[in-house]
Amino acid sequence: MWIELRMSLIDDYKEEEQKLLKSFRPVWGYSLLATICMLAMPIFMFQVYDRILKSKNMETLIAMLVFALVILVCYGFFESVRTRVLTRSAVKLETRMAGLLMAGELSRQSDPNVQCLRDLTTIRQLASSPAMNAVFDLPMLPLFVGVLFYIHFGLGIVLLLGALLIAGVGIGGDRATSYENTEHLKAVVKSAKTLDMHMNSQELVRSQGMYRESVKDWGAAHSDQLERYISSTSKTAKYSGASKAMRQIVQVLLIAAGAVLVLMEQASGAVIFAAAMIGGRALMPVEQIVQSWRPLKQGYETRLRLLERLKEMSLPVDRTKLPRPKGDIGLDRVAYVPQPGMPPIIRGVSGHINAGESIAIIGPSGAGKSTLARLIVGYLIPNAGTITLDGQDMKVWDPTARGLHMGYMPQQVTFFDATVRDNIARLRRDDPEEWALEAAKRAGVHELLLKLPQGYDTVIEKGKYMPSGGQGQLIALARAFYGNPSVLVLDEPNASLDQEGERIFHQAILAARKAKITTIIITQRPSVLKYVDKVMLLQNGMVKDFGPKEEVMNSGNVRAVSSAKATPQQQAAGLKPDPNTPAQPKASQSKTAQSNAAQPKVAQTRKQPERAPATAKKVVVQSAAEKAKSAAVNVAEGASTNTKSADSSTASAKVSKQAKAQEASEKIDVTSKKEEV
Repeated sequence: MWIELRMSLIDDYKEEEQKLLKSFRPVWGYSLLATICMLAMPIFMFQVYDRILKSKNMETLIAMLVFALVILVCYGFFESVRTRVLTRSAVKLETRMAGLLMAGELSRQSDPNVQCLRDLTTIRQLASSPAMNAVFDLPMLPLFVGVLFYIHFGLGIVLLLGALLIAGVGIGGDRATSYENTEHLKAVVKSAKTLDMHMNSQELVRSQGMYRESVKDWGAAHSDQLERYISSTSKTAKYSGASKAMRQIVQVLLIAAGAVLVLMEQASGAVIFAAAMIGGRALMPVEQIVQSWRPLKQGYETRLRLLERLKEMSLPVDRTKLPRPKGDIGLDRVAYVPQPGMPPIIRGVSGHINAGESIAIIGPSGAGKSTLARLIVGYLIPNAGTITLDGQDMKVWDPTARGLHMGYMPQQVTFFDATVRDNIARLRRDDPEEWALEAAKRAGVHELLLKLPQGYDTVIEKGKYMPSGGQGQLIALARAFYGNPSVLVLDEPNASLDQEGERIFHQAILAARKAKITTIIITQRPSVLKYVDKVMLLQNGMVKDFGPKEEVMNSGNVRAVSSAKATPQQQAAGLKPDPNTPAQPKASQSKTAQSNAAQPKVAQTRKQPERAPATAKKVVVQSAAEKAKSAAVNVAEGASTNTKSADSSTASAKVSKQAKAQEASEKIDVTSKKEEV
């Protein structure tokens, strides 16, 4: 069982979250100072009404004015500092976690997405938003309530009841809109994923004219999001409006209460204005929280979703750097199941690839060839069994070092938005530029890259320059050679190559063999087989045969058979036809057919791949009945060559039929040794 030591990212996130909360401590101090500064207005009001107007002293007015202005300037400074502290702390959280989250997503075996990075951005925006300022202002409410209680008990009661009523409106709004807000958040995520899907399929949409279908599919998700947004906003607006009205009502009640006190000669006229100002400032954060309840709630749910994602995310721990491997690959009963409950794709594969050997992995479609390649390079982790590199379990190798020692060319070639040199260098811009050129020369594509618009400095970017299928595979081949790897794993590396591209690819294989680089090629083209040392035949996720190519090709598990005799099932499986191999002329095919008719049965049934006619071939599965029938025909043909002139017409007829059959492409027929016997 493969067990890789990895560190959980949820612990790192919680640690950074605690640092964020600690950085908020100064914010509480700045909030308290800003709140105290806000008392300058009511104090100034009291002094104007109670002293300055009665004494008519201009010097006192100027002194109080200067005092109030200085305090209000300090208030602006504290507000500014508080906002900057919140912003920098939130940005620090995103800076420290964004790279880890991206690496964690890229290290997943399946379902990597950018939603967790978007969630982190949402948390950062919320932490530096005005809603968070209101959260820090809310604990200062008792200070304003205490001031009003100090002025008069009745004023304090009015403010306290008003604050409780507004808070009640906010709590009721949260309960009433909780479901709508949650569903709207889910709809937003779904709409974004649908849009990304269609944008990534832009080539297919444009070429097939699928504009209406794409817009309709995304429009359904986006329309659902907008409907839920309207539903959520409508309910939230009701409670937000109620809280605003409640705040104004409380301020009116405070003015009325102050007027009553003045009429009862229990306070001066300044109380009316001071009570209104203090009450408005005290209720402001309560109202802001009610209005911002929706983003606050969404931020809380976003955090919970991010934590759930982080539970499934981890990164490999740092490993001791091992010396450069020789390239010895071992497979010991390797099995892989994509998901619990699904059938295994790889079933107990075992084998040993010596350093410097080159092997071809062949088999019908769905046999598990590409999955085995992904397991060898470490992209997938086997559920059972062991994969070793130079005798060391693959999990012992540091992932970064392993990537430098193992060149990989996936079946689906992709590129970064960068120059050709940077793509070959795997974005390692600090490496010497000569390394990319050496990799291109080793792969045989240096001259080809010089013919690009700006050579190695040509920027690969959608909408500017994108290499063709063949060019892309050759650039990817150079990327696999980067850093002089010890192992090359190439998955369908020549699927889009023309004749010149095939020639370059074959030379690259020979160069790898000469450099003693272990080369593993997943292929469905027989033209590659003559450049490898061994062949592994996969069928239904199991090794059907593995060994030197001559033994495998002559073992009875692989046999050439005319495509004209192949059944539809046979034509649907195995090696794809080689479109770059020219077809034989009819005259040549007729001669070949006559020559084959005179050969013994073994020569026809166990033909070497390099001696086979250069026609299209395929791996097919032949039933025992068909094999028996073919053997009987071969015996009859062999006997017919020794008959006299009485049987010559029959032999000629059979030769003619075989010549017609030879005009079609040949296929490689896979049969078990058991059926052969």
